[in-house]
Amino acid sequence: MLAIANNLNFKNREFLSAVRTGNTDWIARQALALKAAGADMLAVSLSLDGDGDEKYMKTAVLGAREAGLTLSIDSRNPDAQEIAAEAAGSKIIINYLSADFRREKEMAEILGAAASANADLVIYPLRKGIPADADERLGIIEDLMEKANTAGIANDRLIIDLMVLHMAGNVRGQEQAVAVQETLYGLSELVEPPVRTTCWLSNISAGSARDLRPEINRTYLAMLAGLGLWSAYIDVLDKETMRTVRLVRAFKNESVYSQADAA
Repeated sequence: MLAIANNLNFKNREFLSAVRTGNTDWIARQALALKAAGADMLAVSLSLDGDGDEKYMKTAVLGAREAGLTLSIDSRNPDAQEIAAEAAGSKIIINYLSADFRREKEMAEILGAAASANADLVIYPLRKGIPADADERLGIIEDLMEKANTAGIANDRLIIDLMVLHMAGNVRGQEQAVAVQETLYGLSELVEPPVRTTCWLSNISAGSARDLRPEINRTYLAMLAGLGLWSAYIDVLDKETMRTVRLVRAFKNESVYSQADAA
C-alpha cells in the first residue's frame, strides 16, 4: 500500500504562503521532509474548488518536484492541471474526474488534459449527491471508466477514489463507511485485472473529537488495506499512521518486516 502525503494543501498556511510568495525553496524542503517521513507520492492542493489554481500551480509544482516523487494534482481546474503537467517534468496524477452533471464541461476538459498529458487519472464516484450504496458507486465508476477508455486512457492509468465520507454523528455515515468496503469487494469483480484504488483517509473521522480522529483513521486504514486498498492520502508526518502503513506492508508481504516497522 502506498502513502500519498496530503500535507501540501491549502489548509497548511505555511505552504499557501510559500506558494503565494514564490518560495519554491521552502516547498522543496517540505517535499523532501515528507519523502524522508515515508511518502511514496505527494499531493498538491491549492484550493477546495480549483478557483484560481492556475495562478500559483507552477510555483507549487516546481518546488514539490524536487523530492523526485510522483505528484497528485488535486484540482478541478483544467488550466491548472495542464500547467502542472508541463511543470512537473514527469508523469502526474490528475485528481479527479467525476460524473457531476453541474461540472460537465469542466470534467470534459479534465479528461482531455489527462489524455493529452498521458497522466494517470483519479475517478471519483459522484454524480448527483452522495451515492446511496456500493451498487450506485460501482455504476458511476463503470460509466466513468468507459468514458476514460473512450478518451484513450486505459484502465492501468486509472485510480478509483472510494469516496470516503465522515462517520460521526449518524447511522448514515456508518452505512457509507461500510459501502466503501463493499465497493472494494465489487471492484474485484467489475474489473480484471484489478484497478488501483485510493481514498482521502481523514474524511472518515471528520466531525469526531480531535483526540479520537487519529485512531479512527488508523483503524479504518488497516481495514481497507486488508481489502486490497492500493493507496491512501494521509498525513505522513503522523508517526502512528506511518507505523500502521509499515506494518500493513509487512503483513501483506509487500516489505521485509523488521523491528523498526513497529517502533
